[in-house]
Amino acid sequence: MYFRLPDDPILDAASLPPELDLFQVGDYSTVIVGTERFMESVKHLQLDGITFQELNVR
Repeated sequence: MYFRLPDDPILDAASLPPELDLFQVGDYSTVIVGTERFMESVKHLQLDGITFQELNVR
């Protein structure tokens, strides 16, 4: 089954796992959400092949 990601996804702050820096959201198996701390670690390690898009949280 295919689920289309909304154009401007908004994450529900209350549903985010505070103990994880990387996780999947619902039925979007190809979407992986990472924290800012995860993003900074990737940049620090100079890893390539990963792109980031900032998501809104409410």
